[in-house]
Amino acid sequence: MNKIKYNTDMADERVDEYKVINNMSSIDGIEITEEKFNEFKITQVNVLNQNGADAIDKKIGKYITFEMDNVKYLDNKDKIILKLNEYLKELINTHDSVMVVGLGNLYVTPDALGSKVVNSIDVTRHILKLAKEMVSENTREVSAICPGVMGNTGIQTSEIISSVSQIVKPKYIIVIDSLMSKSIKRVGASIQLSNTGITPGSGITGFNNSIDKDSTGATVISLGVPMVVDMATITNDALNKIENKDDERGDRYYKIANILDTENYIVTPKDIDELIQIMSDIISESINRAM
Repeated sequence: MNKIKYNTDMADERVDEYKVINNMSSIDGIEITEEKFNEFKITQVNVLNQNGADAIDKKIGKYITFEMDNVKYLDNKDKIILKLNEYLKELINTHDSVMVVGLGNLYVTPDALGSKVVNSIDVTRHILKLAKEMVSENTREVSAICPGVMGNTGIQTSEIISSVSQIVKPKYIIVIDSLMSKSIKRVGASIQLSNTGITPGSGITGFNNSIDKDSTGATVISLGVPMVVDMATITNDALNKIENKDDERGDRYYKIANILDTENYIVTPKDIDELIQIMSDIISESINRAM
């Protein structure tokens, strides 16, 4: 069976795509649970073995997706913050040191999520080192960095994080990044939490090395928000609606992808600035409460 080239970072979307392409109702090694609330839904994909990992090209572990109906008009963002905070606390032991890493390019709006989140993180490592008497006894050591992108630094992001980790020695690393989705409605309106680390740009180029426990020595938790979608997906979705049919990943999709050269063109919403701000507020607040 040929390996699928996924144009999405979202684990649950990869599961759905694999099922459609292979005409399957379930995948050996993958367990899915859903929890619905008034304004959002949580889907948890548990990759249990190597067969499941190979099927969706994701590591063994947990992938938890928060999907909002309309993130710009949520009545109460605190419900999402509290639930996300709850999942973070399950993955991070009390009082252990944490380093928050904001991936991406600050100067490219759809890729600026990580930098914006880091700007709002309550860091404490310097205080504990220089003026410990100023904070309470049970204050957790929290540090944060934005390593930038290889196009600006000439250094792979994973190399920078690995080097800093050797000095700071955090028990946990929380990595924030912008992701890619295959669903228009999910762009800027969903959050994926995972305990398996992250490979920056895997949904687009697949070039960078993984940021995980092997490369950093710390348990790596990733938090990402899809901020782009490829042109072929948008075109195919539009034709599906016009024709009132479902051709999620059929021959037509690949024809469209070839015509549009979709590997070189991805799309982001016109209100991306507002979506980035809303999502960075939700994520930073959730992390700060978990700390």
